[in-house]
Amino acid sequence: MNKIQPPHWHPVQCAGFILDWDGVLADTKLDFSEIRSKYFQGRPVPLLEGMAMFSEKEKSELWHDIYELEMNGAEQATPVQYAMDFVEWLNQKSIPWVVVSRNCGDSIRLAAKKINFPLPDKVFCRDAGPVKPDPKALWLAAKELNLEAQQCAMVGDYVYDLVGARRAGMRALLVQRPQADWRHWADAVFPTMKDLLEALQSPLPLIPWEYTSLVEQKGERWLIKAWLLSLQIPDDAPDIGSLCEEAARLGAGSLVISPS
Repeated sequence: MNKIQPPHWHPVQCAGFILDWDGVLADTKLDFSEIRSKYFQGRPVPLLEGMAMFSEKEKSELWHDIYELEMNGAEQATPVQYAMDFVEWLNQKSIPWVVVSRNCGDSIRLAAKKINFPLPDKVFCRDAGPVKPDPKALWLAAKELNLEAQQCAMVGDYVYDLVGARRAGMRALLVQRPQADWRHWADAVFPTMKDLLEALQSPLPLIPWEYTSLVEQKGERWLIKAWLLSLQIPDDAPDIGSLCEEAARLGAGSLVISPS
């Protein structure tokens, strides 16, 4: 395998993987539309965050309805195709991974039992601590893997996964929903878990998220050439912050602030 060099990137270079649960490893076919109709007039409100405006009685009722829906879904859980193969590949390569989900822990454990999925020792769920897209949820997961956030990739099928990864400073991989309206938040999109696994087994250079707009405007050759540039900016230059931002936006590979 040819080594992939910056400015290109590939998830095979990540030291650890943070995996969403529902839709990535297990399919419980959760449909929250009735709950949203009951409590939020059908609006696409984030349920866990939206309940902050409720009375304690309303919160209790909503928690109960969400819990019951998740447990019923867990009873019917099926494995996502090639999810187990993906995890086995990670284990074979000694690449650490962890599960981070907005679901309750009871439903995750029940679904894992139903599909015979070997959960890691630590599962991050909503029962304790922050939840995606709060970056703290992913920072805690990275810490569990003894890694920095920038060494990890978040694998998810929903916007919370991608936005959470962006906020946390880690790579974001979208799976199972290649046509999602929010796919632009992802570093890479894989239609299925099989596609992700095959990409890891035979990696090819990818354009990282931070340069997708630049490549769309100026082309990949521009990025490759710009990356070879080393720019020096005197430390007394006016509006030095804006100059640095512009250099980074245009793909400069090295930026040095030199004494005037």
